[in-house]
Amino acid sequence: MLIDEISQWVDKHREEILNLNKELVSIPSENRYPYGDEKKVQDVVYAKLKDLGCVVDMFLPTDVPGLEEHPAYLGNRHYKNRPNVVGKKPGAGGGRSILFSGHVDTVPVGDDPWTVDPFSGIVKDGKQYGLGVFDMKGGLVAAMMALKALSDLGIQLKGDVTIESVVDEEYGGANGTLACRLRGYKADIAIIPEPSNLSICPVNQGGSMYRITYKGRPGRSFSGERLENPVFAGSRFLNIFRDYEKYHGKKRSTNKYFADGPNLPAYVQGVKAGPVHLPLCDRVPSSCVIDVWIQCYPETTEEDLYQDFTEFYKKRAEQDEILKHVKPTIEKLIRYLPGSGIPEDHEIISITKRISLSFYKDGLPVHGAPFACDSFMFNVYSDTPALIWGPKGANAHAPDEYIFVDDFLNLVKMYALTMIEWCGVSK
Repeated sequence: MLIDEISQWVDKHREEILNLNKELVSIPSENRYPYGDEKKVQDVVYAKLKDLGCVVDMFLPTDVPGLEEHPAYLGNRHYKNRPNVVGKKPGAGGGRSILFSGHVDTVPVGDDPWTVDPFSGIVKDGKQYGLGVFDMKGGLVAAMMALKALSDLGIQLKGDVTIESVVDEEYGGANGTLACRLRGYKADIAIIPEPSNLSICPVNQGGSMYRITYKGRPGRSFSGERLENPVFAGSRFLNIFRDYEKYHGKKRSTNKYFADGPNLPAYVQGVKAGPVHLPLCDRVPSSCVIDVWIQCYPETTEEDLYQDFTEFYKKRAEQDEILKHVKPTIEKLIRYLPGSGIPEDHEIISITKRISLSFYKDGLPVHGAPFACDSFMFNVYSDTPALIWGPKGANAHAPDEYIFVDDFLNLVKMYALTMIEWCGVSK
């Protein structure tokens, strides 16, 4: 049986698979908005896809005609030495096509300490660690190694398999994903290996990031100057936003895959006041800046989200002795990321669920993804529907990011079987 052949191949090539994770993780590819550092890792991906017999394409997003004029394009990003890579393995003909789309940019490693080297790809206690191994270099490796398994086993698919590795997805980027759509890469189904913890996600949440700024009068009152400390207004805002988190988390979606949750997140992501670049601050600050991220369900528009948040704030601020006299500026920081999905009865859902039953007693859960990502570039701006389905692990965007090794190897097997069932096998 093909499932046995594939399982045996993956088990035999365990170290090769984990070493490819390690190789990609060892090459820093941090998104340093509005710049990035993906070229070196993309060179490796290009070589791997070429070795798999793919027709390989490397191009800058800005090489694609019409990108910057497209309504979904996000400006003020820079793409020098930040190429996309796409590999297409042609099928024998007569089958459906499948596309795996992943991003190789990671968030910056940051200042918070890791207990392991973030670029080591070390394996210990059943986990593999590394910056981006969960979000989402591991997902790309799973797709590439699934395709290698089929090639090594001599399994010829009827339909085409495309694997694309895009740049600049973090911080609401998605221009790399848009560029692939405009360059003409499409398929009958796309799978996005975002870190879904193996859950099969036909739909995902969206979200928006806002910056709230309170102005003050800075300095020290050596000569009787009247000072206004904006930190006090900022602290009152934080109390209001904490209440907003609770209120927001109780909302429920009309989509059945979100019917039972998970809760909608709303985060405070940054608080700044004073000359934060200096080792010591020596004055009342001129401003207090708070960045928040608020997620939403697919049926929520950008206008709905903004209005809900600002009206909640205004009602509470009117009752506050400080805030009722202060009007902050509220600025949208990045693009609005719409939630999106595929039809609730799409065939890929039943296929992936059925395949998962061979590896997990009750099969994998099917529900909405509790995060925003670049899936909307498929589901909103192309004819290729996209399902989210990726590795199991933890600590995305945080120290000690990891994947569970055994589950990851199962994902490679399930990706290979999905290629077979979706694309068909040539006799």
